Amino acid sequence: MSDRYLAYPPGRGNVWIPTRDGRSASAGLSLLTFSKPVPLALQFMLFAVTRVAGPWVLPGRRRQWRPPVAEDAWAAISEQVAEVAGPVDGMAGYIRPQASRAGGAALLLLRAGRPVGFLKVREAPVELAREAAALAAFATDGATGGDTDRATGGATGGDIGFRVPEVLGTGSAEGFHWLLLSPMEPVPARPARNIAVARLSELISARLAERLVRPAGVPAHWRPMHGDLTPWNLRLTRTPVPWLIDWEDAGYAPPHADETYFAATRRAVYGGPPPARVYGEAAAYWLDRVRRRTADDAELTRRLLEILETMAGQAG
Repeated sequence: MSDRYLAYPPGRGNVWIPTRDGRSASAGLSLLTFSKPVPLALQFMLFAVTRVAGPWVLPGRRRQWRPPVAEDAWAAISEQVAEVAGPVDGMAGYIRPQASRAGGAALLLLRAGRPVGFLKVREAPVELAREAAALAAFATDGATGGDTDRATGGATGGDIGFRVPEVLGTGSAEGFHWLLLSPMEPVPARPARNIAVARLSELISARLAERLVRPAGVPAHWRPMHGDLTPWNLRLTRTPVPWLIDWEDAGYAPPHADETYFAATRRAVYGGPPPARVYGEAAAYWLDRVRRRTADDAELTRRLLEILETMAGQAG
């Protein structure tokens, strides 16, 4: 397994790009989650050039691979995951850049440069358990992506209009917990912007109600939500059916919470007029949560707060 990596994008460096060969490097580039047109265009260009010319065309200083957890824990996790995914000879990595969220890593596991699984590792099991429960709500109607070939060829999303990863396995070792998901296609993914988000959020809520347990003390009128419905988590690859990823924040919130957050984050990234719909309680809910993120991307947080304050005030 190659132990030399590039850390992208510059300044953040939270995506590890393997430099063993062009196929592996381009798979690593697919983990970048740009939303704006210029960075996306550069990502597509680097991806195409790397597939043809190899990883040596990529700028930056190569660095040594280091496991995302302690060596003994990583050895134990790797052994368990190999029983599910089979042998792995490379990987690309994604480290959470948000300071306000619990630490963790996600690894795109590779065999001969082809993805065989997407591995999430956390110290606490709560987020991974939520994601597994949420994904189980979509596991019976063709929404899951399966392995790379199945995801590319026939995972059309069934009746729901989007695709989600399939849970391949879970486990724990040395105080860490892991969740193995089927991978998306190893190509750059662009945000799905023209989405009927009100219908989408209602469908998500109805389906999750079948699986997510309502915690004690949650108001009776609150409904299930994805919890991080944003342009960068609803992404298009090779088909017109988008992937909806990152279900770790699935839970209960005021009605229209997913719709509200998608509208706010879309405007924060792309601009545009404020939404005409009154969001009230849902906007106030997100306003409270975003106020706790002052250690994250300061400019995005500032824009989100301004937008959510406006959206919450519309109810008054």
